[in-house]
Amino acid sequence: MAALGEPTPARSQVGTLFRIRGKLTVRQFSRERGRIIGAILVILIFGPMIIAAAVGSAIGYRNLEGQWPTALFGGIMVALWLLWLGFPIVATSINESADITRLLVFPISRRDLILSTLLGTLFDYPTYLMLPLFVAAFIGFGFTIAFPVVILAILLCYGHMVIIGQFISVAIGGILQSRRFRDIAIVLASLLGLPCYFINVTFQSGMERFMDSLSPGQEEAFAESFATFQPLNILQWFPTGAPARAVEQALAGSWGTAVLWLLYSAVILAALTWVWSQLLNRLATGGGFLIGGRPQAEKEKPAAQKTNRGSILDVLPHDLAVLVGKETRSVWRVPQRRVGLLQGVLVPFFMMGPFLFSGGNVSGGLSAIPSWFALTMPIYALFLSWVNSQNMLAWEGRGLPSLLLTPHPRWRLFLAKGIVFFFLSGIPYLIVSGLVAIFVGGWVSSVAIPVGLGMVLAAISVTAVTSVLFPIPINLEAKRTRGAFQSGGNFKTGCASITIIPIGIAVVNLPAGALLGLAFYFDLPWLGGVAALVSLVLGAALLYGGCHLAGNLLMEREPELVATMKLPEE
Repeated sequence: MAALGEPTPARSQVGTLFRIRGKLTVRQFSRERGRIIGAILVILIFGPMIIAAAVGSAIGYRNLEGQWPTALFGGIMVALWLLWLGFPIVATSINESADITRLLVFPISRRDLILSTLLGTLFDYPTYLMLPLFVAAFIGFGFTIAFPVVILAILLCYGHMVIIGQFISVAIGGILQSRRFRDIAIVLASLLGLPCYFINVTFQSGMERFMDSLSPGQEEAFAESFATFQPLNILQWFPTGAPARAVEQALAGSWGTAVLWLLYSAVILAALTWVWSQLLNRLATGGGFLIGGRPQAEKEKPAAQKTNRGSILDVLPHDLAVLVGKETRSVWRVPQRRVGLLQGVLVPFFMMGPFLFSGGNVSGGLSAIPSWFALTMPIYALFLSWVNSQNMLAWEGRGLPSLLLTPHPRWRLFLAKGIVFFFLSGIPYLIVSGLVAIFVGGWVSSVAIPVGLGMVLAAISVTAVTSVLFPIPINLEAKRTRGAFQSGGNFKTGCASITIIPIGIAVVNLPAGALLGLAFYFDLPWLGGVAALVSLVLGAALLYGGCHLAGNLLMEREPELVATMKLPEE
């Protein structure tokens, strides 16, 4: 037992920080039940892909010959490192560790902070998605004489991936947290799929034409030049490529060279870790981010003077015109909502890709589009209205309590939102369906346009009611296009948004869809006209009734709804 005057030796606080990180993770999922649904969806979607990639890489490590096993290992590790590097810029950090800047005020050693950050990533499910790739590397090289080098290589690669994400977040956090960058990142992330799709199609067609143009002798020369290519000569200079070169040297018996490559990677990791810790100290002491500086106080802007210029909204009653104007400005100012309009125009390019690019069994390009393709336009309209108008109350964000303090009738709030969402979904729908009508022709493509517009009205009536029954808070400051599962909600709301709401939209639009299908099957244009009229009248009636029902439900559930819409951090 130590004497009373004897100072107690400092103990490592890694265990305490590790337990705190675990409790924060548990609380994150217990307070935001919707995140559990999101995690399950991510695992179900990406889990099989990662496992397939791990199995394929393990087979490659075991069966490839020559330089290619270690080249494959280096390529995978560099690709994962670039993924960890890019994600904090375009979306969010893959490993969402605790905010270390809040811990710097406590007497915690720098070593404990760094170790707790590295160990805390074990609570992030993206880490477990990457784990199969590390296991595959161990299976491929771990049962050889290079066993110790393989273990060190995997640990160094994982350390680099974690540190680079933290380093980027701290170094350029001022830019990443700016509203302008957030708006640009959301738009770019939403448009990312389109260039990838066209690049894939262009690359495939280009490679086919290139291989067809080669003679047998040229094909052999191309294969020989590819076989002599040494990708590891380039990958070895990356922080996670150097361990792959070390594994290659260890397998060849050059242990000294292998150690040098491991030291090269370790020195880079130590340097990045030191710089990262210095940037954390700078941030905690008020120095701001390395790039972006300190957050500046928002300057007061002079109040804009209203003018009496005419507006298209003057045709509406005054209170409804005010609400519609507010909703329209919100759609334009909030990038997540603005992206919905862009995505609505771009989605058909994926739907019509096989017809736009002739190949395979489809030939003739646009002329190959069959007449029945016009029947997909109402489905496209339902998709647009569902994506744009679901959870409509949550898009008010922190302004929802203030909106509910206004004397406007509650059903008028939903009617104003319905008008805006109708135009938000109707504009891209008219563009795409108009193009389809031009290229396809026939009475079906013309009748499908009003049928789709009526379905949009009916779908908005369903989403108006469900936005009160199944609300999900959304973080409008997040760098995500959609925040349903990341921001809040529970099991009920998470499941309803992907099951009950789409089914309800399909049910209310079943009469108009059935009439249009019968008109196409029996080739009865007059029945198609009836389907268009029924769709428009039924959609308008459902929108009116749905807004009244949603308004009555809102009056009964206002306190509960405001409490539900609060984000967990609030």
